[in-house]
Amino acid sequence: MTSIIKIFIKRAKYYSLSIGVLLTPAILFAVTNDVAATAAPKKTSLFELVFVKGGIFMYAILLLSVGMVYLIVDAVMLIKADKLMPTDVTEKLDAEADKVDVNATLAICEENPCAITRIIGAGLKAKKRGKTAMEEAIAEHGAREASAIRTKISYLNTIATIAPMLGLLGTVSGMIKAFGNIATMGMGKASVLADNISEALITTAGGLVIAIPAMAAFFFFRNRLNDLMVLVEDKIGEIIEKFEQ
Repeated sequence: MTSIIKIFIKRAKYYSLSIGVLLTPAILFAVTNDVAATAAPKKTSLFELVFVKGGIFMYAILLLSVGMVYLIVDAVMLIKADKLMPTDVTEKLDAEADKVDVNATLAICEENPCAITRIIGAGLKAKKRGKTAMEEAIAEHGAREASAIRTKISYLNTIATIAPMLGLLGTVSGMIKAFGNIATMGMGKASVLADNISEALITTAGGLVIAIPAMAAFFFFRNRLNDLMVLVEDKIGEIIEKFEQ
């Protein structure tokens, strides 16, 4: 009887060990999946990252980005040769200037308002006061036309200046909140501190993302305008010279 009990105990231990060995991979797999599911970070959407974690200053930066896009599109449409001096208009001006017909040239300028016609029209209207008066009128209205366009693109420079300052303001706001939470809750709430610091970094990045292309666009359009105004002035000089002969 004793020998039978011993045999039964040995077999029970063997079967238990075998079942344990077989079930161990399954148990480890289940535990690993639970740990991975618990440790896997929650994905954060772009909207939440920018406008929730970024704080209130990101809304102001968003408005600046909309303004930047509008100004860039407007500059692309405005600062081009066909806009400042359309080819068909300059051909008409050349034809009438060859005839030295002041009235016909003024009529073309009034019918086709653009930078070159406004400048030439102002010069021809001052022609009766003398050559010096005509040249002064042309120079004055040329500077006025260029200044009007420069004023529009200067807002890009304003946005490039304000955007990083708003980002810096958001950075200061986030750091103030972080140190305030440290003072009240200590260093134990790492998640709260991380949210405050992320607000500081996100606003800084947002400001720079807007400022860099705005500054680049400002310099590009400013230089392009200067080059086109040189062409406009050369063409005006060719036309006005025919009336001075």
